[in-house]
Amino acid sequence: MLAIELARRGVEVSILDKQPARSSESRAIGIHARTLEVFDQLGIVEQFLELGHRVDGLAVHRRAGRPVRIHFSGIESLYPFMLTLSQAETQRILEECLEELGVSVQRGVRVLDLCEDANGVELRTIRLGEVRERTVRADWVVGCDGTHSVVRRSLGLSFDGEDYAQDWLMAEVNIDLPLARDHFHLFAYTAPPLPVFPMPGGRWRVFLPQVAGRSPDGQRPDMEEIDQLVAVRGPTGMKLSDPSLLATFRCHLRSSKVMRQGRVLIAGDAAHVHSPAGGQGMNTGLHDAFNLGWKLALVAGGRAPVALLDSYPQERGPIAADVMAVTHRLVRTFTTSSPSRRWLRDRLLPAVGTSPAERRFATRVSQVAHNYRGGPLTSTAPRLQRGSIMPGDRLPGVHGLRRGDGEVSTFELLRDPVHTLLVLAGRRPDHATLRGVVARFGRWEALARTVVIAPPDGAPDGAVGDPELRAHRRYRALGGRLILVRPDGYVACSAPPSHPEVIERYLEALTGGRSFGGAHGVGLAGVAAA
Repeated sequence: MLAIELARRGVEVSILDKQPARSSESRAIGIHARTLEVFDQLGIVEQFLELGHRVDGLAVHRRAGRPVRIHFSGIESLYPFMLTLSQAETQRILEECLEELGVSVQRGVRVLDLCEDANGVELRTIRLGEVRERTVRADWVVGCDGTHSVVRRSLGLSFDGEDYAQDWLMAEVNIDLPLARDHFHLFAYTAPPLPVFPMPGGRWRVFLPQVAGRSPDGQRPDMEEIDQLVAVRGPTGMKLSDPSLLATFRCHLRSSKVMRQGRVLIAGDAAHVHSPAGGQGMNTGLHDAFNLGWKLALVAGGRAPVALLDSYPQERGPIAADVMAVTHRLVRTFTTSSPSRRWLRDRLLPAVGTSPAERRFATRVSQVAHNYRGGPLTSTAPRLQRGSIMPGDRLPGVHGLRRGDGEVSTFELLRDPVHTLLVLAGRRPDHATLRGVVARFGRWEALARTVVIAPPDGAPDGAVGDPELRAHRRYRALGGRLILVRPDGYVACSAPPSHPEVIERYLEALTGGRSFGGAHGVGLAGVAAA
């Protein structure tokens, strides 16, 4: 993801991957609504929707009472569901997207350590099957190299937290029990519970958290062990067969307080790691990269001050902390061995399955609730009215807009790798004002692309039509509004059409007064080490 974001902005980028080939393992399978929105913005979401399995909610099964169902339909997104898909497929789609940008992964290259100097970063590497070490130089290095990150260790950064002491087991199987495949299921009959996820092709992934009494060498389970545990934790009559994956792993709850040191940064599991509860990990890492990519491209191209990169840990650090808190709370809630706590949990669960608690939970897990309000790149403008979009909020998707003869959503309007200035003309457009705004921002076209959205009647040439005023109503812009959207889909700032200088001040502050004439491609080298 990070390499895609850099390459589509013209930055020369290399990926060094110690693995000799792309993994075929399914690994992280949950793709949440916010990640699907990101894929939509990249123009690749249809591939995921075609291959993945749609999950519309969670069913929590208790010993007594009906299952508690938490639906995802209340998520405000064009994708109000979770998609399950093998991580191997996710990686393949992203890698093919990267190859279309002219970048191939350099496989079998292990980074041994790195050292920053006044002119950049030098990495000491070794290729698979060779004994001679090589050096690679780059202007910037990003460690996307996971829990045991060499990049993080080379920086001497701590990775503080704790480990969940026992093994977690996993199997991908057929299940001979009629379970609804539009939900994933959590059998909370025992502590720990039995989570079960539907996968494409009629298969299921079965998790067995916190298995005690296993050998300390992390030996892979066999079906006999899996069947015995399912017989205790699962419903009567659940039979598993035809395993395609049997695995064991340990879970950790750890993070680094530092995500940037000079010209070296870390992202994803290299910076924060937690349990798979809620399917958060891969999504969080992808969003780290989506946040960092446009900023690093501007800095690497000399178009923004280096200080812009400080906003990356300042924005993503609190998000990672929130995700870690959510996953830890889920683990503790459903693995507690206290009878009184389990009794209380089972009686409180039905309240979670009702609106608005249901919506709050689903919105948080889907990661559409994440925002950068109050962060270094947002103003402290007061809320205009209830439901208004605030600086730092993700721009909610709106469909039903018209461009030419086709229908588009707002995510399609954000596909250029620059900021997007949405000029919402209002219910009764003032054409003179619109022309003035468009002309005024012409000098910023390499940093911010201007898109006019207007009612079809009397809309200016080239405007995107909003025939039912859906975008105007959702963005509280019936009287007209300028909304500057960052390349990662979050609102930078907004203003009435009569005050375009508000937008200009933001762009000037972002760039440190640098000129943005000409094309937005640059040719400086960067390396994402994985």
